Amino acid sequence: MANQGPPRILILGYGNPGREDDGLGPEIVEELEKLQLPGLTLDADYQLSIEHAADLEQADKVIFVDAAVNGPEPFQLKRLEASRSIEFTSHALGPESVLAICEDTYQWRPEALLVGVRGYSFEFAEGLTEKAQQNRGKALELIKLLIDQWRGKNMAGETEKTILIIDDDPDIRKATRIVLESAGFIVGEASTGEEGLKTAQKIEPDAILLDLMMETVDAGSKVSTQLKEGGFTSPIFLLSSVGDAVRYNIDAQELGLAGIFQKPIDHKTLLSTLKAELGL
Repeated sequence: MANQGPPRILILGYGNPGREDDGLGPEIVEELEKLQLPGLTLDADYQLSIEHAADLEQADKVIFVDAAVNGPEPFQLKRLEASRSIEFTSHALGPESVLAICEDTYQWRPEALLVGVRGYSFEFAEGLTEKAQQNRGKALELIKLLIDQWRGKNMAGETEKTILIIDDDPDIRKATRIVLESAGFIVGEASTGEEGLKTAQKIEPDAILLDLMMETVDAGSKVSTQLKEGGFTSPIFLLSSVGDAVRYNIDAQELGLAGIFQKPIDHKTLLSTLKAELGL
């Protein structure tokens, strides 16, 4: 059922705390409970079930939090769609199936995200591995950021600023898009340098996030140069996964770059930098 006031936010963490890193979801919910954030509904369970559809019916936005056996570190962030192909795995439902049940039963489907926090060991023992604990902290910061942005967007509305993401990694594009849209930005995407140049010409973004290494190791710097030669004056930020090497091999000022973000992207820093650069 739609809500006209501040967004009703549900955080649903699931997993078995008795199997090491499988307890990441419930542990993150436990950490959020300690913060006592107002207007936030929190729930933790061993697995998802049909009954959770009733909880979703009372929410405008839902974040499912689960441990991931593989995938990007420290976490993967993706938007979920309802799936009526219900598959049971170890007597558990997937979040897409719970969304479909909610939609079919209550004629309502909240906006839903999945934060898959990377885990490493799933043996029958209590406690997270050291690396999983680090990932838990970073995922918790992301969830807090999304909550703050959703509430702030509800108060302030859209920014009417457009950001173009040019990156060949679909996971990075999806996650960055979600974070930017949560803050009210309009977002465009491109997966190659050539596509990025065409998209930039088409949508005329207010800022660009540009991956350094795509088709070639220096594709990002070449695209930046071509954009500037073509008269593009808005800020361009380079995305790099090669650490300090960028400082010695890339001259940001010479390329006309507004800055460089290291991967995995610190989304809080990304948002604050973009807002400051665009005068928001």
